[in-house]
Amino acid sequence: MFLIVVLASTAISSPVLAVVPEVRNVVPYDVSGSTYLNITVYHTPEIADHYVDMVDVTMGSNTTTLTIGVQSLTPQDTFTIPYDLGPTQGTPSITVRARCVLNGWSTVNWSGTVPEYSLPVLLMALALASASTVFLHRKNKRTCKS
Repeated sequence: MFLIVVLASTAISSPVLAVVPEVRNVVPYDVSGSTYLNITVYHTPEIADHYVDMVDVTMGSNTTTLTIGVQSLTPQDTFTIPYDLGPTQGTPSITVRARCVLNGWSTVNWSGTVPEYSLPVLLMALALASASTVFLHRKNKRTCKS
């Protein structure tokens, strides 16, 4: 009788597949000297009490925990969390991980460096340096011929 009850209960219930959250991408961008991060997290919730509630951002030895609240159950399993990192100097290393209330912390899914300057600023500086070099080289050639 016990065996029949156990077999019947396992046939009726469906398993909950636990998916540890995964940080898929982090896109840094600069606004008025402050570095912002768009953190893209993937997580498949199976029940209403299964959601991502925190994200850790570590820069050097400083870790900031972002409390993001309850993510609603939607067909979309990927969502983006914006974070203001503040002004940065150099190219600091960043690591990001996410936490599910049922499965706990993910491993560090994303690590990389955040540039001190945005790509458009770096391209403009490179173009200016190249133009200056060409200008000085041509001016130097004219001076040498005279």
